[in-house]
Amino acid sequence: MSRIIGASVWEQQLFDYVEDHVQTEAAILDEYQRLAEDQSGSPAFRYLATLILDDERRHHRMFEDLAESVRQMAEMRLENEPIPPLHGLRSDRERIKAVTERLLAAEHADAKELKQFEKRLREVRDTTLWALLVELMQADTAKHIKILSFIRERADKAIT
Repeated sequence: MSRIIGASVWEQQLFDYVEDHVQTEAAILDEYQRLAEDQSGSPAFRYLATLILDDERRHHRMFEDLAESVRQMAEMRLENEPIPPLHGLRSDRERIKAVTERLLAAEHADAKELKQFEKRLREVRDTTLWALLVELMQADTAKHIKILSFIRERADKAIT
């Protein structure tokens, strides 16, 4: 683990944890990569391994961004942070609230449509991946709603 000059104990512990996670996760990424490329196995298993690999790559990137953001905060170098602070949300609050309301409505409508679509796939639940994919899309939609709600709530609270 690398030491951050000037870091508080909390900042260094947070950085160490994130860095350790990034290193540990690298082996998992390699395993999913092998599974996704293994032509000798089930195509369905390869497809699902690829979906997980995509998520794990994104998670890995987010942890790398988090580590660099912690480092920059501890070093008081707040320029071009990979994970930007919430500053500036309030100054653009009206546009942000309008956009997030519109997108939240679309995501809620999508959630209802996916629920109906899921019901239509019951007959093939045990013979295809389709129902699972719809469930995964439902989880993504719930995640999108959570992100948009977070943005909307923080627009009023954010420091300019």
